[in-house]
Amino acid sequence: MTRDLVTDANRNLRTCFLRLADDVPGGETRQFGPLTGASTGLPLPIYNRVFVFDSPPWEELAAAVAWLVDRAVPSAVTVTESVVDTVEELAADIGLSRMEEIPLPVPGMAMPSLDEIPPNESAATITEATTVEELDPFVAVAAAVFETPPEVAEQVYRAAVTADEARLFLGTVNDRPAASGVLIRSGDVAGVYTIAVKEAFRRQGIGEAMSWRVLRAGRAAGCQVGGLQSSEMAAPLYEGMGFETVVNYYHFAPDS
Repeated sequence: MTRDLVTDANRNLRTCFLRLADDVPGGETRQFGPLTGASTGLPLPIYNRVFVFDSPPWEELAAAVAWLVDRAVPSAVTVTESVVDTVEELAADIGLSRMEEIPLPVPGMAMPSLDEIPPNESAATITEATTVEELDPFVAVAAAVFETPPEVAEQVYRAAVTADEARLFLGTVNDRPAASGVLIRSGDVAGVYTIAVKEAFRRQGIGEAMSWRVLRAGRAAGCQVGGLQSSEMAAPLYEGMGFETVVNYYHFAPDS
């Protein structure tokens, strides 16, 4: 039986933000028929989203968008390529516009098997952050690379470090914080998130090594498949590791 990697990718992405919204104070999750909403209340669109993976009824999509607007924080509607034309047709009537600040589409990639993971070889020493007290250097790296306000990054990763599905990793070079990575598990899928390398430590293979470290942790936890969302620039790196694009994501934003 052929595995449905698109469903794997979609489920892992949704799980990541559902768990985050559940664990951040003030977060809220909602279901609108087949549509899932996950909002942390933090002031960045990535952390307040409705996921549209199947063709939505007009009423339910409109209700989901209204919920995001009522939350009164920057937000987004994340749509797969299979339904983007349908959402585009409905967008004007329910107050949605394409998000111009995010290059589109965003590749959703999968590694069909975690059987062949190379040994750990890196210029960085990669360790796991397992307590809130160990979060500071991790937050510093992720906030700097992704240009996230430190107070927002702290709330996000303080929630993640206590979640059963999540594991956080920090890479250091000569005891200097250099890189970050996060594992999010959904079933037997290992999701790779927050791969960040500070400018001074780039072009040394640290980002790839961190990605392998996250996948290795997923395999040790029983995962069989890897998944991630890539930037266009990073996609060739992940293709070289064995990932393939299985779905593309598009983002819309409420007009209000």
